Amino acid sequence: IRHYLSMGCNHCLEPTCMTGCPVDAFSKDSVTGIVRHSADACIGCQYCTWNCSYGVPQYNPERGVVGKCDMCYGRLTQGQNPACVSACPEGAIRIETVRTAEWREEYRTDANSPGMPSADDSLSTTRITLPARMPRDVGKVDLGRLRPEHPHWPLVVMTVLTQLSVGAFTSIWLLEVFSARLHRSAALIALLVAMLALSASTLHLGRPIHAVCALKMWRRSWLSREVLLFTLFANAATAYSAALWLGLPGIIFLGGLTVLFGVAGVGASARLYLASGRPAWNSPFTIMEFFLTAALLGSAGATILTGASALTQSATMFAGLTTLFVGGLKVVWLVRSDVHELRGASRLLFTVLSSRLLLRYLLLGTGLFLLPFAKTHWTSVPIALAIIAGELVGRYLFFVSVVPTNMATEYLSAEAA
Repeated sequence: IRHYLSMGCNHCLEPTCMTGCPVDAFSKDSVTGIVRHSADACIGCQYCTWNCSYGVPQYNPERGVVGKCDMCYGRLTQGQNPACVSACPEGAIRIETVRTAEWREEYRTDANSPGMPSADDSLSTTRITLPARMPRDVGKVDLGRLRPEHPHWPLVVMTVLTQLSVGAFTSIWLLEVFSARLHRSAALIALLVAMLALSASTLHLGRPIHAVCALKMWRRSWLSREVLLFTLFANAATAYSAALWLGLPGIIFLGGLTVLFGVAGVGASARLYLASGRPAWNSPFTIMEFFLTAALLGSAGATILTGASALTQSATMFAGLTTLFVGGLKVVWLVRSDVHELRGASRLLFTVLSSRLLLRYLLLGTGLFLLPFAKTHWTSVPIALAIIAGELVGRYLFFVSVVPTNMATEYLSAEAA
């Protein structure tokens, strides 16, 4: 029997699970303040599991949706206590009325405790009463227990290939603007890569049939904005490719529109991962990595699609060396950090993930080293493919090496088993 643990929710004043949901599956009851979740509306994107600092929402792969504690809402409406309150023999759990204005001033002292994620992110309304005599070394029980996170392969493929396609279209458009050369076949292949990437993204959803619903909250959710912008990019890229093949007017305009929507989509995609519950993602390095991948793979892809040239090779070399430099800076930042989750990410990279980290830089380094020797189309293909493979490994490491903030999930999972 599998257990999918949904730990007690803190029912925050400003719940990050709710503000980022692309389908408005979360709601905050105006009377009780309880954060509720609708399984019917949920599409299983799992974005809320990244945003919650406490690791409360839990994804159930069998149902394809997320679940969480709703403080036994049905019992409360009948004047009864939640089941956990009624079952606790020591009375260690109780329900109280939160006065919002007062709580905003008091939460820092009442909602924080050793080993718990900071309540500053979402203003948790759970009051934690600590024993009068606390040991000095109190901390999380799972500080030494680190394991790789789920790789989310559909997202690895989707993010890398969309960035490759955006970069390739940008390169094709710039070559057209400055050299007046039309690359019809290159644009068509870049379009097919974009379509493959967007199709792969639906495989990440627990309920892919409802993928279109992700557009619903574009005013608030970065996931909705990502879906919207890449949809506009795909439509503009289709029109641009058709105009190239049919010799229609407005090619420069359509190419510029494709690049505009593509770059905006990459920006929204990067912003999506700036989640407080994932400290290693929540930094400028994520934005730099996503745009560097677009620049690196776009120029490398253009080398394959349009033929080896000094311009595309120089762009690939510059983007590759910058990628290596930024990657090195990020590793130094992780190693030198005092934050447990950031140090944990560096420990994962240099222990269980060390061989894959080496492979990532070996592929990229080898590709850049051999790049000046690529004089023909056929010699440039394997070199560019090595660089693309290196970025796929790098994005895999991006997902698996992150250490989430949580409430000792290792301990809780062991108890649930």
